[in-house]
Amino acid sequence: MLCKKPFIIPILGSRKPERLKENFDSAETIISPEEIANIDDDLDKMDFDVFGGH
Repeated sequence: MLCKKPFIIPILGSRKPERLKENFDSAETIISPEEIANIDDDLDKMDFDVFGGH
C-alpha cells in the first residue's frame, strides 16, 4: 500500500514478537507495478465482509 499514496502509513498490529519481526521484514519485499496491478484487479473482483462498521 505504501506505493499507492505518499500519505499512507501502515499501522502494524501484532501480539507476538515474531509476527512483528515478520511485519518489519516484509518492507524488504519488492513487488513490481504489474504485480500490484494484478493484485488490485483480483481484489476488485472479491467481496469482503467489513468488521467493526468501517
